[in-house]
Amino acid sequence: MSTYSDRLAALRDELARRRLDGFVVPLTDEHMSEYVGAYAQRLAWLTGFEGSAGSAVVLPAEAAIFTDGRYTLQVREQVDGANWSYQSVPQTSIAEWLSQNAKEGARIGYDPWLHTKGWVVQASAALKAKSATLVAVETNPIDAVWPDRPLPSDARLVVQPTELAGKPSAEKRAEMADWLIGQGADAAVLSALDSIAWTFNVRGADVDRTPVALAYALVGADGTADLFVVPDKVTDEVRQHLGNAVRLHPRGAFADHLAGLSGKTIVADPDRAVAAIFGSLEQAGAKVLPLRDPAVLPKAIKNDAELAGHRAAQARDGVALSRSKRRRAGLRRFRRRIGCVPSARKRAHCAISPSIRSPAPGRTARSSIIG
Repeated sequence: MSTYSDRLAALRDELARRRLDGFVVPLTDEHMSEYVGAYAQRLAWLTGFEGSAGSAVVLPAEAAIFTDGRYTLQVREQVDGANWSYQSVPQTSIAEWLSQNAKEGARIGYDPWLHTKGWVVQASAALKAKSATLVAVETNPIDAVWPDRPLPSDARLVVQPTELAGKPSAEKRAEMADWLIGQGADAAVLSALDSIAWTFNVRGADVDRTPVALAYALVGADGTADLFVVPDKVTDEVRQHLGNAVRLHPRGAFADHLAGLSGKTIVADPDRAVAAIFGSLEQAGAKVLPLRDPAVLPKAIKNDAELAGHRAAQARDGVALSRSKRRRAGLRRFRRRIGCVPSARKRAHCAISPSIRSPAPGRTARSSIIG
């Protein structure tokens, strides 16, 4: 599909085929991440918007894109106003907009793997005024009309050594187990990618500029854990690092595993676990405790090794920034010598060979560190 108008039309056809009167498109993934892999960039594919936060709603005759004040100009540059109305957040919420624009008795689709349970409750309540309902889809309709959608990354996990992490994974899980016992829970769901990376002392490359791996986990009150990740991403080194107390499963087996937790008491974070996780646990007959992810607070309390890592990273970043500024200053002096900049107020435009142009800051920093 060559244009965004074609993509919008294709989605509307797909919604009509599924007997849906609308669909909500958030910019997130199954882990409620802010930064997502290419396979989850559904909002960008549909609208052209390339910001890191936003959502959209598609109805049969109108569509809206929702962004906050950071993207007021960007969204208007990247998204065609002939097809989309621009809505400002938090002044207008998706739930409010739907309550005003959805037709009576409408069936509005949403992907339960991309929304929190709290959002579903709020949006459902707003739609009641129109006798409209939210409908959880089994598969995302955008995926059905996105012919060249990228596959999730197949990058392998790597071990974060204890000397850098500051604490072994087993010790972290033991502390979580003590907390779970205090809550009267059997296990906790970890679905936030940073929590999984921290808990198991592993890193990944599944999201650009974010060292995380696509995975889910359950940490038990006995200190053992179940880690759900694509098997080919786990090397022998990672397997040995995790040890026998961490049971490995395919990432696609996570939902079925939740369905087998009947009678168990499970902690799930209402802000970080998607609605589908809560739905699967409740349908299985598990008791769900809506408590904060047990990795969040311990992860925020940095140990000596982590503090040293932060300081070292800041030092490297400072060196890279200084080198970049020095090179730019040298380029400005060179331009003055050849008469390119006659005055501070009036800059002359001159052609300079690409070989002596100042490199982009990111490239300078990266080459400085590695080289």
